[in-house]
Amino acid sequence: MKIKKNNNSIPIKGTNQTIHGRFREIVSFYGENIALDYQNKQLTYNELDYKSDQLACRLIKKLGEKRQQVAIFIETGFEQIISILGILKAGMTYVPLDINFPSERNIYMLEDAECSALISNNMNASQARAISNRQIIINIDETLSSQDIGELDIYNDPDARMMIIYTSGSTGEPKGVIHSHRNIIHLYKRLTTLINISAEDIFAFYYSICFSAHAMQIISALLSGAKLTLFDLKKESFSGFSKWLKEKKITVDLMIPSVLRQFMATLKKNEKIPSIRILFCGGETLYKSDIDKAWIHLKKSSLIYNIYASTEAYVCQVYKITSKTIINSNIVPIGYSLPDFDINVIDDEGKSRETNKIGEIQIKSEFITQGYWNKPELSKQDFKQDSDNPKERIFKSSDLGYKQSDGCIIHIGRSDSMVKLRGYRIDLGEIENVLMQHANVKEAAVIVKENQHGTKHIVAYVVPKNGKSLDISYLKISVLRMLPSYMIPGYFVTLDSLPKNEIGKTIRKDFPDPDWDRNIKGKEIVNPKNKLQEDLKEIFERTLEVSLISITDNIIELGADSLRLFVAFDEIEKKFGQKLNIDAIVENPTIEFISNLIKKE
Repeated sequence: MKIKKNNNSIPIKGTNQTIHGRFREIVSFYGENIALDYQNKQLTYNELDYKSDQLACRLIKKLGEKRQQVAIFIETGFEQIISILGILKAGMTYVPLDINFPSERNIYMLEDAECSALISNNMNASQARAISNRQIIINIDETLSSQDIGELDIYNDPDARMMIIYTSGSTGEPKGVIHSHRNIIHLYKRLTTLINISAEDIFAFYYSICFSAHAMQIISALLSGAKLTLFDLKKESFSGFSKWLKEKKITVDLMIPSVLRQFMATLKKNEKIPSIRILFCGGETLYKSDIDKAWIHLKKSSLIYNIYASTEAYVCQVYKITSKTIINSNIVPIGYSLPDFDINVIDDEGKSRETNKIGEIQIKSEFITQGYWNKPELSKQDFKQDSDNPKERIFKSSDLGYKQSDGCIIHIGRSDSMVKLRGYRIDLGEIENVLMQHANVKEAAVIVKENQHGTKHIVAYVVPKNGKSLDISYLKISVLRMLPSYMIPGYFVTLDSLPKNEIGKTIRKDFPDPDWDRNIKGKEIVNPKNKLQEDLKEIFERTLEVSLISITDNIIELGADSLRLFVAFDEIEKKFGQKLNIDAIVENPTIEFISNLIKKE
């Protein structure tokens, strides 16, 4: 199918329009272009428009036409995107849930956002019923199989709520960040200007829709007539990922630095991903070594952008990197402000810091979040109106950085307990809050530590109540029930007391390192019985960064970073030339079992 070109035929009408209003314009011009591509199936813009109309009509019929919140509880696939557009066309607000999150977390988001309905499908019907209470469940499979579609009066208010997306909260509970259509249209406008998006682009999408960056790729593609190509990275792992990028001819990709590192580790020395013209990196600190390794696999004309973004503001600061860019520091800068954003570094009194002096990064714009859902005090704490321009708000990011003489900003970390790990913003206080709910825990503290290899891990320190025993395995299961996988501590350490100063404040720098090789202490080591098991043992010890693995150890429990397991599986598949049965390995995750699996194949 020939792609219709000349995206400039549809100019962006400022920010005075809605997402679905802009989408309708795109459909009228690019209706026969492929909009979505997933697992050898495709949807054109016309088909996506029709299916989302079907859902919008169903929502209005069930809920009425007033503004309401509707949750999305579907796995990766076309239905996620159809749901987003259908909800918006109905004049409602979407709230992303994740089928892999613990039920308690999904229930909290459903109730806190005051959702009237929950969109799910046949596959997740039982789970949807389990987490819903008063919410009406809309089965999207049934909706799309029906031919019933009525007249749809498109709701067009650019200042209406578009989405409420939850991020980790300092109170021990997630907090909902509100975004309007106008905010996200402006995000699209600044990204289009930045990288010159056209209908010929092919965007990669392999994130949870609970990850705020989902909007970058979805909106950038579908408001330009481009193709959005989906991949389930959690299910497929890195096996076949580079092949997918090349076969699908991805031109615009977004990788958080930790994913970038794990992905690069799976590539052959001179393997190229020739189609990528734009690589966004953000969500974590990006290092010069990451850039050096990435250029080996990209074409010289590619561009890398290190982006500074938050759930509250999205992308507002970028550092453009070409193959000729010289980076003098180990940490890659976050660069310069995008149009309509003013980024400043301030001291404790709210005054601008001098050049090269560390302070808090503050973001000023009229295109940042309207605040936190149902949390007025927290909104008042983190945001304030600009005294010179009542349209603009100032967000206190709690990020630390400093400004160089040319205005370029270097981001160096967080000023509070909020951290960014594997692209997710995590409030360590939320993890501590969950640990403190355990009946036998007296005190708890959670920090991020680097192991001997320089890899960061979440480490939980717990003090048992007097006279109480604390089963760490049971504690970990309790945490798994309450928190998503990216927030689960990789290490648990039991202490008699937390290190504190003379006034009783916890001294976080005095926490001992965990036993990075905790897997073998006090255990009988079962050594490899053949060359195959020796090779597997070497791969897992190297990639998981642990030592003296027994062939009967649970390798999933050993891996403090689940991404490293995918790297190990990818290396094993390449070394032995066969596809691993991941489902079987999950049931019996030992070197002994995997070696027998390979022998059978």
